[in-house]
Amino acid sequence: MQNVLVPFDGSESAKRAVAYLVEFSKAYPDIQVHLLNVQREPNLYGNYVPAAMLDDLRKGAMNHAQKVNAEAVQMLQAAAISHQTHEVVGDVVTEVVAAVKRLGCTTVVMGTRGMGSLGNLVMGSVATRVVHDVPVPVLLVK
Repeated sequence: MQNVLVPFDGSESAKRAVAYLVEFSKAYPDIQVHLLNVQREPNLYGNYVPAAMLDDLRKGAMNHAQKVNAEAVQMLQAAAISHQTHEVVGDVVTEVVAAVKRLGCTTVVMGTRGMGSLGNLVMGSVATRVVHDVPVPVLLVK
């Protein structure tokens, strides 16, 4: 069985990655997909932030993550692909690497916005960082 991690942010490129897996599953129906939505840690300024406020922000982020993953879930359910959803708060690349290890994933399939080399040089690229940091093959879908 292929155990595939899909970092999913709801973007068009992420949807294309899920669509790719839907097509892939026709030839290889025995795949397990793990959808991962990572929300960034809230940026708060000031000397004192009440713990209750931070908890509310994290809960809101997790609710948003579930809504984002729901769109991919519909695509996978329509194709009868076995899947699980995962929502976390943290750094995207760090959480992708941790999920690959924790879930025993054999491949990462993710969308890429197709930014040019100048854009990657100036801003960096999550996809590029994932390719270099995960210990498994990464398939980038444009």
